[in-house]
Amino acid sequence: MSRSLLLLVAVFLMAGCSYSIQGEPVAEPLPPGPAVATPRKTANIDPCTLITDADLKSLGTPKYKPTAQSEKVPNSCLFVMNEDVQVMIAVPYRSFDESKNRQKGSEVQTLKHATWLSCGPEGDNMVCTATIATSRNESLLVAINKKGVTALQATNLLEPVAQTALKRLPAAS
Repeated sequence: MSRSLLLLVAVFLMAGCSYSIQGEPVAEPLPPGPAVATPRKTANIDPCTLITDADLKSLGTPKYKPTAQSEKVPNSCLFVMNEDVQVMIAVPYRSFDESKNRQKGSEVQTLKHATWLSCGPEGDNMVCTATIATSRNESLLVAINKKGVTALQATNLLEPVAQTALKRLPAAS
């Protein structure tokens, strides 16, 4: 009888420790990403079409027609002005988080999109880049390189160009 009782106690103990899961497993949600007011389409977009000479009028006059710069920065276009200023647009570009991890800078907003703003001198020039989140994994890069200005002045020149380029990207479907 003691064997039967011991077996019965063992079965009850094991039964008390088991449980079953009801329903389908739920995937853990992704951690919050950068703020993106309107996800934007970045594939098959010509970066040279995101800004025009008229958009750059406040920076000067074009030295020559904008040129694709795929060998230096993939999917980019360089605008060179007579007034010692250059503007580069790249799309799609690396993620906002990747720029944040690679560059010194600060997070700002461009039309409610998280933007990593980084500025620094290169010789007599100030270079500022804005990596604007267009989705969790991609961004729009807008950069300005201008001789003889401060970081704040370069940022003020960059901001309207960045806003215009972002507005011209179509919404993701």
